[in-house]
Amino acid sequence: PGKFVPLMEREGLVGRLDYYCLEKVCAFLEMLDRNGVRDFFISCNFARSTITSGDFVEKCREIISRYHFIRELLIFEVTESEESRDQAQMNAHIKAMRAFGVRVIFDDFGVGFSSFQDLQESAMDGLKLDKYLVENIRTKQGRSLLEAMVRAGHELGLTILAEGVEEEEQVQMLQQLQCDVLQGFYFSYPIPAGEAAKRIFAQFRTQDTPADG
Repeated sequence: PGKFVPLMEREGLVGRLDYYCLEKVCAFLEMLDRNGVRDFFISCNFARSTITSGDFVEKCREIISRYHFIRELLIFEVTESEESRDQAQMNAHIKAMRAFGVRVIFDDFGVGFSSFQDLQESAMDGLKLDKYLVENIRTKQGRSLLEAMVRAGHELGLTILAEGVEEEEQVQMLQQLQCDVLQGFYFSYPIPAGEAAKRIFAQFRTQDTPADG
């Protein structure tokens, strides 16, 4: 993605990729719902250029409405871009999608172009802390920064996610900081949708099985 996404952005094709991924995610959530799994959420990334396009809300509503699942299980992640800074348009579209039942979070927060100014100007459900911050959690400065960001996010009523979690020590330290959701290779490497579904069903059945006695 680090290679082909910037290329698609330059060629004006990233919107097609974003809507294609949304279609696949909605279909997967509907499949889970049909099989009784209704507590597994999935994030779908959108470039800011896609979110600020004039027909963004209409296209998203049209795609989502074709599928049956709990809409809160679909999360839109707003990715960073130094271009496409139409803040008013982005805020309006985020508000519309949240009213439609979808949750929206900032992706890669804390490194790059997104900032606490974005949180002041945009109504969000949460933010995802950048992998760089997690990698530096062992340093005094890194831990202090993460702790401050988690605390500030919680005071704003936001769900805090951390990406790039690869080691047990990182898991323990992030849990100590009361980070809400963890994501990374420590839990799973990217796998095909079919294999992911098998793992989800197996986990769901295990949780659903009553304990002996």
